[in-house]
Amino acid sequence: MDPFLVKKIPKDTVSRLEEFALYLRESKKERRSYVSVVKTLNVFRDLICTAEWVTARELIKIIKCYCKYLPLSQSNETDVSNVVRRILKIIREENAGPEATSLADGISAFFKSDMKPSNLGRSDLQDNILNSIVELLVELDTSKSNIINMALEHIHSNERILTYGHSNTIRDFLLHGRRARNFEVIVCESGPSLQGHKMAAELSEGGIKTTVIADSAAFAIIHAVNKVIIGTHTIMADGALRATNGVHQLAMAAKYFSVPVIVCAALYKLSPTHLCSYDPDAFNKVIGPENMLNFSNAKLHSKVLISNPDFDYVPSDLIELFITNTGGHAPSYLYRIISELYHPDDYDLDNMCVETVEDEL
Repeated sequence: MDPFLVKKIPKDTVSRLEEFALYLRESKKERRSYVSVVKTLNVFRDLICTAEWVTARELIKIIKCYCKYLPLSQSNETDVSNVVRRILKIIREENAGPEATSLADGISAFFKSDMKPSNLGRSDLQDNILNSIVELLVELDTSKSNIINMALEHIHSNERILTYGHSNTIRDFLLHGRRARNFEVIVCESGPSLQGHKMAAELSEGGIKTTVIADSAAFAIIHAVNKVIIGTHTIMADGALRATNGVHQLAMAAKYFSVPVIVCAALYKLSPTHLCSYDPDAFNKVIGPENMLNFSNAKLHSKVLISNPDFDYVPSDLIELFITNTGGHAPSYLYRIISELYHPDDYDLDNMCVETVEDEL
């Protein structure tokens, strides 16, 4: 770990930070994003309480140094990156204080990198930051319930809904709608993981008439559905999706037949980043081909090249509506939400400028 961090953080905290970094390096596809987000908040709350800092500027430097130690881009944990950005925005806002409430002050603070020293001491500033983090935790705890409570606004009786793969949020969203509506759900099996079968079983147990189809059959049947409701791994800054592999072809088929595509996701999945055409590896992740081709056939493996990407890029023009914990939003409105959640200096966590210790302190 960075020697600067070792000097600023107690040994027991350093060990917990290293354990969190190891947790992110472990590639676990079944790991829930909500669990990672809550774990991130708890780790950084511990870091804020135990690190040696006096001003908000010093605290931001400590957090930035630690972020460079985390494998955020390699682990594809965009949810973790987004929460770190939220924490940095909280620190900046609490340092500015309630006096920066005018429009001119707000615009100046948004675009200005340098922070004015706060009149608050370490203790008061830390208490304000921790209180805001607790409020963020409450927002995360209620994000899923806020989304599923809007199900009756978007699901109507006798509709046929198409979804893809497995998502806990989409499952609960549909089951909540089943309480007052009778409708049918068609689930694409999401090969090669076949998570759609798990989704269909859970929906069927909830009393929803469910049919599983192959991914290749989506184009043939989508003209008969009323809407497509899916989840996503990440919402990009322009409203595009970083979704499960196979969602792009489903969204294109829906666009062809003018079927609306609705995405359900909490705001911690909203990222201020864009797809970089010169660095596609930072966007996607190629996983092993063992679930597509059995390794027992070694002769065949030596003659073929198998690419098994984990994600699909879905352009924003294929999406009709985002249902978040704050309501429904069009893709064109996301830029406004990003400006409220994140500070421009924190958009790029991989290439953040960290000043020398002498200049910072």
